[in-house]
Amino acid sequence: MKNKTIIPLTPHTGGVLDPSQIIGREDIIKEYWKILQRQGIVLYAERRFGKSAVLTKMIAEDRKGFLTIYKGLEGVKNADEFVEKLFDSVLKAKLFEESNLKKIEKTFYTITSYIPKAGTLEFKAKEKKWQKQFNYLLKLLTSQHSDKQIVIMLDEFTIMLNKMEESEAVNILGYLRDLVQHDFSEKLRFVYCGSIGIDLVLDKLKKAGYNMGDPINHMKKQRLLPFSDEEAMLFCKRLNEGCKLKLLEEIMKYICNLSDKIPFFIDVIFDKIRYNPRIDKSAINEALNDILDDPNDTNNFKHFYDRIDNFYPNKTLTNHILNYLSKIEEYTSEDVIADHINNIIATDRILLNNEIERLCRDGYLKREIIDNKRNFKFNYSIIKKWWAINKAN
Repeated sequence: MKNKTIIPLTPHTGGVLDPSQIIGREDIIKEYWKILQRQGIVLYAERRFGKSAVLTKMIAEDRKGFLTIYKGLEGVKNADEFVEKLFDSVLKAKLFEESNLKKIEKTFYTITSYIPKAGTLEFKAKEKKWQKQFNYLLKLLTSQHSDKQIVIMLDEFTIMLNKMEESEAVNILGYLRDLVQHDFSEKLRFVYCGSIGIDLVLDKLKKAGYNMGDPINHMKKQRLLPFSDEEAMLFCKRLNEGCKLKLLEEIMKYICNLSDKIPFFIDVIFDKIRYNPRIDKSAINEALNDILDDPNDTNNFKHFYDRIDNFYPNKTLTNHILNYLSKIEEYTSEDVIADHINNIIATDRILLNNEIERLCRDGYLKREIIDNKRNFKFNYSIIKKWWAINKAN
């Protein structure tokens, strides 16, 4: 990390961060820019892992050769609203010449499904209104910024897809892929970002009967991991300064370990202990127990349960697997898991294996081969502890 200056920082517990407040991630951002030179990115991680912060930091870099546009989509429910919100973001970013703004805005909002062209831009016969508007917007961007690659970052893209009519979600996925592969192949990149894994949304659409192939096979999947040891410790040191706590490095390392080096949970622990008269490992453990054993779910841990309830095809089986593993510290073999589950409900071994693999892909579990057998445990101890307290029987 280039800048190791300890600049004081106070807990934000999920608030919007200024780019200067975002710790680390330099190496992974550098890698993302390299990827974007050749293809788009599907960026995924659990909620509160810092995905939006990474996008914010990338935008603030104003990378040479790229024109970066960001849009959060969590409240968007249909394709028309999606394109209109994106257009508004472009206008607010002042990416067009001031003298042309009124004409551009008027043309955009007068486009309908029946209009064959806008200026010199001719539309395809069967394109819908939102597709024509999107095409018009991209033609303007690529012509007025011809020396740059256009990168459109769509935050919580999967939440938007999940809220839409299934047929419309399928249309958006296919249309965006076509734009990148054909009309704007050298000039356009998308970043799909979401706290719901896009594989879960695609599985749901396929289960509903939509045969759409793989609409993201042209993009690079990237899971955002927690902080590195160095990043986590720097974050702790900045919070330590900002909260005026004077914690020993040993105590800060303890916080890093308890939080699994997940930025949000480091922040939450500091917010919980900042006014304690005495801070030691016992006080930190007590603070973490209060955070986990919270009937109001202030920190939205229930997200980890809800995504299973909403997206997993065999959620009863999935919950039994997690209930069992939440009570075990060490890696547990698939054979042992199967024996335990079959004492509760008769389960086909292939189905069990599929669900465990889904949990691994989705970040709940991690796998290790021990004595030539598959073994599993929770990926993050903080989520394991929450599950054991709030969900396990």
